[in-house]
Amino acid sequence: MLATTAALALLTACGSSGGAGAGGDARPPGPSVPQVTAGSATPARQSYDPPTAFDQAMGVPMPPAASLGRVTLGGSVVKPLPVALDGLTAYVAATDGLQAVDVTSGKVVGGLAPANPALRPSSTLSNDNPATAPVIATVGGRSEVLVAFLEKVPGQGTTAGHDAIELAAMDAGTHQSAWTLSLDVPDGVLDPYDTRSTGTLLGVRGSTAVLQVADSSHGAALAVDLTARKLLWQQTSFTPKALTDSGVVGIVPKDPAGVQQNVSALALADGHPLWNSPKDSYQTAIAPAGPTTVAVWDRDYGSGKSEARLLDAATGHPTVDLGTDLTGTDCRYDDRSVTVCSTGGTVVAVDATTGQQLWKLPDDAAHRVAPKVSAVWHGLVYGTTENGPVILDARSGADHPGTPAAAPVLVNGYSGLALSDKQDGLFAYPAVG
Repeated sequence: MLATTAALALLTACGSSGGAGAGGDARPPGPSVPQVTAGSATPARQSYDPPTAFDQAMGVPMPPAASLGRVTLGGSVVKPLPVALDGLTAYVAATDGLQAVDVTSGKVVGGLAPANPALRPSSTLSNDNPATAPVIATVGGRSEVLVAFLEKVPGQGTTAGHDAIELAAMDAGTHQSAWTLSLDVPDGVLDPYDTRSTGTLLGVRGSTAVLQVADSSHGAALAVDLTARKLLWQQTSFTPKALTDSGVVGIVPKDPAGVQQNVSALALADGHPLWNSPKDSYQTAIAPAGPTTVAVWDRDYGSGKSEARLLDAATGHPTVDLGTDLTGTDCRYDDRSVTVCSTGGTVVAVDATTGQQLWKLPDDAAHRVAPKVSAVWHGLVYGTTENGPVILDARSGADHPGTPAAAPVLVNGYSGLALSDKQDGLFAYPAVG
């Protein structure tokens, strides 16, 4: 394995830090006290934790990068948005940049770009846009917005050009670039002829960030110490898919083509193996489903049987069998205590700690249909049925009174990001209740 070289470029950042953690502010339930925006005597929006209504008449359009490759022609959001909400700011990531957008006006109030050309510029992408949401983390007492770029470092002199992954930080208070760290992609990880290579930030736990570099069949994990701004460890022949409190869960290829696979986990501190799945699989997909849980969908390599389950990330032991009707499902954690899994016409909610099933829809006996889930946040499930936008209580599954007016695909106390009535774009709608 080629030793990874780290080139650190520090950019001076001015002003104080601000903002909150990823997903929005953590405030007590109900409206907050109105606050005054900097440089203005106009009170800022109230915050609701969680919001139950949105004003569709006051929608603000988001930049095209917020929905690039995420919305179908029929008007459905098919992948998570490359967006993080923090207070009144939406941070929109692309393969070649990061924008800070004021959700009250739609104005871009800050941005940054990679130091070198992106390996896959956003202008060349459509439905295969690999950008993921940036991560908002507190580093050294300062709130920063972190994003990763896969880039091509040009050759210079006798040094050949090579691929690198750049971890870039924006100060959440000033919306200016704070620092960058460039790490060489380990030799042999990316097929130079593969047009679907990606480099993303998987997540942050404490002062450690985990980066993913992958092509269509192989990958590598790189862990970075955010305080020292240096590489902690890297592991090739391992594609990280979910970062939990227990470690990094991912896929290990068992053959050169990467068809036969194994689900495995690494310790966050040093990358040593924690556990390996006792069976081999193929067409494996893994996603985070809570602070200690991951969702796994795959096919048994021997029988070809499809399976969907939740695993304890610390041990690899199954906690919930989602059954074959939830294969390929989308699982979302509400950032409190509930994980909601949905696919097609079925929705299941489980306790994120115990794995106990809380409720399931549809319920024919109660004449209740399953909603199409759009977002889950702070105890509420947002979605739509044939009757329009709906909100459910995440723990009981009961309908929340009132009409939300919009079904947000991303939400915090101030705003909900949703498609317009005409399904012609992504808008930020203010929370009003």
